[in-house]
This record gives sequence, structure tokens and C-alpha cells, in this order.
Amino acid sequence: MRLRTLRRISGAVIASTVLALAFIPGIASAHAILESSSPEASTLLASSPKEIRLDFDEQVEATLGDVRIYDSEQREVSKSNTERSVSDTSVVTAEVPTLKNGVYVVVWRVVSADGHPVTGAFPFEIGTKSTGTSAALLEEVLNRTETTSPLGNPMSALRLLGFLALILLVGCVSLLWRSPLLGNARVRKTLQYSSVSIAVSSLGLLFMQGPYTAGKSWGSLLDSVLIGDVMQTRLGLALFIRVICAFAWGVIAITASASVSRRWRISVIATAIITITTYAASGHQSAGTLPGIFVPLDMIHLAAISTWVGALLALAVVSKGNNVENEAKRFSQMATWSMPVVVVTGVVQGLHLIGGISTITQSSFGKLLLVKTLLVVGVVVFGSKARATLQSGSFSSITKIIRWESTLVVLVLAVTSLMVAQSPNTMPKTPIAYSATKVQNGIVAELSVVPAVVGT
Repeated sequence: MRLRTLRRISGAVIASTVLALAFIPGIASAHAILESSSPEASTLLASSPKEIRLDFDEQVEATLGDVRIYDSEQREVSKSNTERSVSDTSVVTAEVPTLKNGVYVVVWRVVSADGHPVTGAFPFEIGTKSTGTSAALLEEVLNRTETTSPLGNPMSALRLLGFLALILLVGCVSLLWRSPLLGNARVRKTLQYSSVSIAVSSLGLLFMQGPYTAGKSWGSLLDSVLIGDVMQTRLGLALFIRVICAFAWGVIAITASASVSRRWRISVIATAIITITTYAASGHQSAGTLPGIFVPLDMIHLAAISTWVGALLALAVVSKGNNVENEAKRFSQMATWSMPVVVVTGVVQGLHLIGGISTITQSSFGKLLLVKTLLVVGVVVFGSKARATLQSGSFSSITKIIRWESTLVVLVLAVTSLMVAQSPNTMPKTPIAYSATKVQNGIVAELSVVPAVVGT
């Protein structure tokens, strides 16, 4: 790539990013946040409530949620599955049996539209006088009941496997679209292994999602109730469709050859679009604001990554023992347009989710986004060097550069798989503060101290 062309692309990237950021709305919470509840936290009720009502800032799933109520002895006195409101998908309710006078703690769990579990708790009292012990009971119950599933890290590994398989599949077929190397044994094996990897990743995530959201372990992987609940969620449906796509990719891999039919090419395009859609329609952007804009943008982002990064990995695969000069030139052309698309769409999406550059270090998601950005810069540097080497005619030295670039790409995908499991929310969790309801001379007063830190 010539210097003038590189400068034009860089200028286009910067201009497009600035223009897009000017129209980005405020922070798009990708994990549901509780806005209000009935009864309210630390409230004093005259009689037992008929139900617990939770109102969130975004849509939550209708299944995999529950509400538990604990009494002053930390005994579970009620457990009910949540029911999502028909008229408002951000509201869930749970039935409550008749409760005696006393202090209680509600521990709730729901699943965001992007498949991530969200939990919380709050106290309330029934009677004519507050005991003043609700905050202490809340802390005791949380310390006793808070559980974390050990499936988080295995799920991140499966996501990495799925991402890597997707971009290899799309990258291979896009790079070798009309190349005789499409029938190469190494290419066919890469396509076949990638198809199996997508199937393993999707099935594994489908079985793990239920136990993960419920805070359970490996023993619940084949729980039919949990699997059924997951299948009723947006993520569950996306994973199921992705499994079907994996079988389609398997057929595509088996039938790949140096000369393929028009039907084969149409099948590749259709399968690629559907597979990419299953990722975008079940991710952070699908649960944030303006999904009609940012889900298609995420699809474009994934497609561009696959045609840039995936083609790069494919080039690294076929470069051993083959003359890939023509394929390297094609990759250079593909990277010319796909690289700026990846950068612009990635920056726009990331800043849309976290709310701007100023909040990038205020959450784990933002920090991972920063690391990913630095790694992508490294990939761009190696890519520019590879294209400059190609233009100079020094083809013999390009293979080593491509492999270094591929190593950074794998690291980018690893960070991406970790980002999927993180919430983009920059608001820190509020620490448990003093909260109690006082009644004196017929006057009810609710006292709260937030945050729970030393200060004035």
C-alpha cells in the first residue's frame, strides 16, 4: 500500500469516527439496572404485599429469574419464579405468600436481554414500627446466599473458540473465493475443524447458560428445565440457530474444492450472514439503546473483522508450502477497505456502550476495550508493514510478518471473548449503606446514608 493511500485511509477513519461519535446518544446500558421496586427498599408496610414488582431500565428475559424472601432468622420463606409483564417487558413480578410482621430481605435474579444474569437485594418491614435492623439483615443474607458459578471462565473460552472459528470460516472463503487453493487439504481441514468448533462452542454455551445464570455448577449442565428456560431466551434461540449453521458450514467445508458451483457460493453467503446475525442479535448492542442501528452496525463490524482478520489467519494457514503471492495481493486489497470499517465501527460501538472516552477506565469492559484497541493498533502496524513489503517485491520475508500479525489477532479475539462477559456499565455497585425506617408521633421517616464511606 502506498503512503498516499495509507494517509487517505487514515484520514477517512478519523473523519468517519468523529462524525459518527457526534451522533452517538448517551450511555447504553447493556445489563439491566433496577430502577424501582414495590415494595421499595427499606420501606415499612402495614400488611403483607401480594407481590414483588421489579422495574428495570431495559428489557429482561421472561425466564431464568426468581425472587426469594428471607426472614429475620435468614430462613427462606418464599421462592417464586418471575413473570414478565405483557405490556412492559422491563417489568417482572413474583407472587408472595402472606407474611407475618417482621423484617424481610428480597433477593432477586433476572437475565438481561443479552443473556447476562443480574442480581440484587433489598429489605422491607411489615408492622407498625421499624426494628432498625434491615441493613444488618441485608448484609447477613447477602454474605450467606451470594454464589458465583464456576462456569464463567469456561464460557469465555468457548466464546473465543466460536469467534476464532467464525472469522476463519468467513476469512477462508472470502480470501480463496476464486483461488485453486480452496481445494487445498490444509484449507479443507481448517474449514472442517472450524465448523466443528462452532458446533462445540454453541452447544457448550447453550448447556452452560442455564447453570451459569442460576449460580450452579457442572452438575446442572443437563438439567432439562434450565435448558428449556434458556431456549425461551433471545440468546438461547441464537445459539440454537448457530448450531444449525455449524452443520451447514460442515457441508460447505466437505464440498469445498478448487472449482465450486454457484449454488455453493450462495450457500456460503447465506450461512455467513445468518451466523453473524446470531452473534449481533444476542450481544450487548441488542440490549442497548437504538438496537435497530447498532445491531446492523455490529454485523458490519463482524463481517469486516472476518474479511480482514479471518483472511489474515487463512493466509497464515495456506502460506506454508504454497505459493500465495496472488492470495497475499488479494488480502492486501481486502484489508484496504475492511481495516478502516473495523476501526470505525468498533470505536463507535465501544464508546456507545460505555458512554464516552472519559468513562473508559471506570469499568472492566472499558479497560478491556482499551487493551483491545492497543492490540488492534499493533495489528494495523504489522499489516501496514506486510503490505509495504509486498509492494516492494520482497515476498520472501512477508510470511514471518503475517504470523506475528496473526498472533496479535488471536490476542484481540481473546480480549473480545472476555468483553462479552463484562457489563459496559460504568456505574459502580452501590455499597451497602445505613438504611432504616423510623416511626415517631405518627410521622414516618426513611433514613439513608449513601455512599457508605467515611466523610461529610
